[in-house]
Amino acid sequence: MKTNIVLLITIISLFSFSANAQLKVNSTGKVGIGLEPDATYYLSPYSIIFKAGGSYPDLILGPNPSLTQTRAIYPSVTNTGSIGWTTNQFDSIYAQYHYANGVLLTSDKRLKENFHTIDHPLDKLLQINGQKYDFISQGTDTIKDVNEKQRRLRLEKNRLGFIAQDLEKIVPEAVFYFKDEDRYYIDYNAVIPVIVEAMKEQQQLIQDLKSKVASIEANCCNNNLKGALIAPSENKAQLDQNIPNPFSKETQIGCFIPEGSGSSVLYIYNMNGIQLQQYSINGKGEQSVTISGSSFEPGMYLYALVIDGREVDTKRMILTK
Repeated sequence: MKTNIVLLITIISLFSFSANAQLKVNSTGKVGIGLEPDATYYLSPYSIIFKAGGSYPDLILGPNPSLTQTRAIYPSVTNTGSIGWTTNQFDSIYAQYHYANGVLLTSDKRLKENFHTIDHPLDKLLQINGQKYDFISQGTDTIKDVNEKQRRLRLEKNRLGFIAQDLEKIVPEAVFYFKDEDRYYIDYNAVIPVIVEAMKEQQQLIQDLKSKVASIEANCCNNNLKGALIAPSENKAQLDQNIPNPFSKETQIGCFIPEGSGSSVLYIYNMNGIQLQQYSINGKGEQSVTISGSSFEPGMYLYALVIDGREVDTKRMILTK
């Protein structure tokens, strides 16, 4: 009787354990955790979970010593599987480098509010300084593969970017500081809207300048703003080269006489410095004197412009037969 009671208690205990056990093993040695054993998946000392029947595990959750670079998570077929979901996302993922064919950032308007324009984007952009730098070496002594070691070293050299502490003063929205790590991070994508708005602001400045130039050119053609467009050199007395030169019949000598000038005289000399002729100029601004070739013998001559007793300039002209 006592033996029967013990046997009954043992049977009840086993039934209770079987009904509530979270770790189950069937007759073929397959293991189920929380579920009935499934012949599709196996456990391995080197890879936490992998799919049976393939040459490579379907998903690895631990280092694989057979690989040159140990991988923590990867699918056996590319572009399969996901980590997290739209409504169930990881809070943070930390890594040294991120390789991908594309990165999609959440930008749905339905998830945003409190929209504002970016103040003075061009001014901000002009203050940002791009830098070329090297990362302080993290050490590669434990890496046995030579090619992998060289790859890591190359990634540390000749990088292009911004300095977070400097950028924080200009575009603080793009810089994040984590106190627990005592480290600064940059959201480079946050700089893109500043660049776009700065280009638009710059383009507007260009268009405004083009409109002003077009307006000035139009008014200049109508001689309404001619005085305002005279170059600084044209506001001063000026003597031009005679046209044509050489000449046989006649030539014209142009000059500019500033407003407020007194007497203005054009003198003609031979190459020995002897004065041959003089022409008084009574007008102001652009003036012209015509010289007749019949008044001189063929040869080379000098002509000079003198205003208020002071020589402005002297040039040469040639008279041919």
